[in-house]
Amino acid sequence: MLSVIISVLFSTPAFSVENVTTPLPETVTPEHWSWRDLDELGRKYGVSPDTPNNAAAGAQSYSRRDLAAKLSAILEKVVEKSETGGRDAVPAADWEKIGRLHQHLKEPLTEMEGYQARRDTIERLFSPQEEPAHELTYGIKGFLRGEGAGNFRLPEFGFNPGHAEGRFLYRVIPYVLLHPTDFLHIHLEGQGYGYSGGSQYLGKYSLYQGYVEGLLPGTEVFSLKVGRQELVYGSAFILGSNSWFQGLTFDAARVRVKPLPALTLDLLGGWYATPWSDGVKGNLIGGYASYDFGDGAVLEAYGFNDTGSEEHHTGEYLNIWGLRATASFGPLTLEIEPVFESGRTLNSLSGGNDRINAWGGHAEALFEAELFGKKNSFFAGYAYGSGARDAVDGISSRGEFRNATTDTSLTGDMSFIGDLSGVDAGDHHASGLQIFNLGWGVDLAENLNFSTAFRYFYANAVGDGISRRIGLETDFTLTYAVTDNLSLLVGYDRFFTGKFFRDATGSGADIDYGYLLLQFELSREVPRTHAVK
Repeated sequence: MLSVIISVLFSTPAFSVENVTTPLPETVTPEHWSWRDLDELGRKYGVSPDTPNNAAAGAQSYSRRDLAAKLSAILEKVVEKSETGGRDAVPAADWEKIGRLHQHLKEPLTEMEGYQARRDTIERLFSPQEEPAHELTYGIKGFLRGEGAGNFRLPEFGFNPGHAEGRFLYRVIPYVLLHPTDFLHIHLEGQGYGYSGGSQYLGKYSLYQGYVEGLLPGTEVFSLKVGRQELVYGSAFILGSNSWFQGLTFDAARVRVKPLPALTLDLLGGWYATPWSDGVKGNLIGGYASYDFGDGAVLEAYGFNDTGSEEHHTGEYLNIWGLRATASFGPLTLEIEPVFESGRTLNSLSGGNDRINAWGGHAEALFEAELFGKKNSFFAGYAYGSGARDAVDGISSRGEFRNATTDTSLTGDMSFIGDLSGVDAGDHHASGLQIFNLGWGVDLAENLNFSTAFRYFYANAVGDGISRRIGLETDFTLTYAVTDNLSLLVGYDRFFTGKFFRDATGSGADIDYGYLLLQFELSREVPRTHAVK
């Protein structure tokens, strides 16, 4: 106890040789408190001794940009650790150092794309159990997208040789966030979503999210969230949102328990919320557990019972059982997620229900490196979803793996193939898919990123005389962060159709898809005028 008291006393500005409240100079030496703290945090959370812009650890001086780049890399690791193990998984002393550095380096941090993408999450983590600085936050966010396609039907995401079309699509979300106390949060979001172009038109307006979340005061041990809400877990392979289009929410209740700093247990139950479920109706109940072993190693397990479908038949349901493991080794991050499915599904011949026996999953690797002074990311992955001849023939999908269309990057940017259950062309169905992924991205400038990905699709079950070779999708994206709250994305994708489409439709035409997207968020905060205890 004495050592703790001494440490606290001598870490205050009054007893410190260096005044940590003084604004940082343009350059600092390795002996400066800011670099010493960054170096210590970097080693602790597995960040390379070199800063992301290649300033060597043994350099004589570091610019504010160097410091911000190092802090950005540390924040990525800290956010990952907090999301899986809770905020308490990061010691209070580390939060104090990170918060102090963040305060000094806010300006150069906001120029970095990686920080911008997670800014709200990062700033909430600094003091989530303290009295919120703002009692009320309101604003509007969303995107506007113009898109066009060739040999493709956009509304159905279907192969259509000789057809070309374009449309304008919008998603606008006004929101209000209210924090009357540190243990009560009220979240309201409306949504307007639709598109128009040619003969296409859709316009929907309704409540997207509306929930109340209560926590035990001063602790993260227990919380309860009730109302319309997104349910997003892991890499969104099984359960997540579909933010490229209209999203996905549930009218649900979620109980979160944290018996240990590293252990999080969620129990949830609810039903698909219309009109944002895209015609799917039914219930979802289950649980999700996560344990953080430290140093980037996390193990997650989950189980769900899902009755959601567009055409539900009596007695049908799907049980989903999965494990997800992630580990980091310096610049290398690995992930694997096997999933098994059981339950009951209709057999169209017998009229009864067959037992479901399907499986799938994915494995991914991400490697980050500095090349020619630029931050590069390299990605490789493999995904598998079982298929069955009965599903090809339209008899029973008992052996066909199913996962919802979410924000997972595994299936590509075009949304032509939305999940691992398969793909249709003409009157033919390919059941179950294997996907081989390769990708690369580079930060061309502080606010400019280029990325490309290649995904090859191969079917597990097809009809007689039909090839399993589905095709190759190539995606190219340029992202420009105009400001903290405004981004512009330009993309071009091409799907080189495989022999499956020639066998199924008689056409080998390739699919083209291009888009221009403007993403925005405007908000205003009303500061708290008095403390609420």
